[in-house]
Amino acid sequence: GAEVDFAIKDTDEKLRVYTTRPDTLFGATYMVIAPEHAAVDKLKARIANWDDVVAYREAAARKSDFERTEINKDKTGVEIKGLRAVNPMTGKSIPIWLSDYVLMSYGTGAIMAVPAHDERDYAFAKKFGLEIIEVIASEQGVQDAAFTGDGELINSGFLNGLRVRESKAKMIEWLKEKGVGQGKTTYKLRDWVFARQRYWGEPIPLVHCPQCGVVPVPEDQLPLRLPEMKNFEPSGTGESPLANATEW
Repeated sequence: GAEVDFAIKDTDEKLRVYTTRPDTLFGATYMVIAPEHAAVDKLKARIANWDDVVAYREAAARKSDFERTEINKDKTGVEIKGLRAVNPMTGKSIPIWLSDYVLMSYGTGAIMAVPAHDERDYAFAKKFGLEIIEVIASEQGVQDAAFTGDGELINSGFLNGLRVRESKAKMIEWLKEKGVGQGKTTYKLRDWVFARQRYWGEPIPLVHCPQCGVVPVPEDQLPLRLPEMKNFEPSGTGESPLANATEW
């Protein structure tokens, strides 16, 4: 993907986004930032509906990250009146919204929204009456749903006629040349836990050997297969029922 800088109109500030779809930049019609984004406080004096912004931030603070990013939940948001971003491809002024589905702990805390080609952005745009510009040609169009497949670029200047893959590479070159972005690889990894709640616990392939210490199960014995057990009721001692499988 690519990191891209969107200037905030009439200021020296910029919003940086990370996108896996730089090919769709010509179709970015609004931006969404996390309620906690530093730009909100930094540009407070320019925000005409500050009370609405504060109320929304307070409501978002009462939700967990899981609640905020749940895919099927109804999207909420508030437009930041007095702030506009500039699409670096078109020079067009576009609105900036706060919405709690954008997290500061994930990515840059800001996204560019291309509703014609992203289902979440499409639902948000339809709900709030935001502009939808098709930039990848499709037979069905984008009147009823976002188009997320491959196709030829349209309404996209120097990318017109190219397919998605080659247009991504060409766009990244352009961003770098103009000093408004760069190619970047990012990873969707977060802290996670083992919580499968199996009666035997997690089958992690490590052996606690009295002579060698903790050693991995040899590759030719993977995947680790646990024993069949007739009795897997709680032992009352706090041990896993697997402790009874002494031969295994």
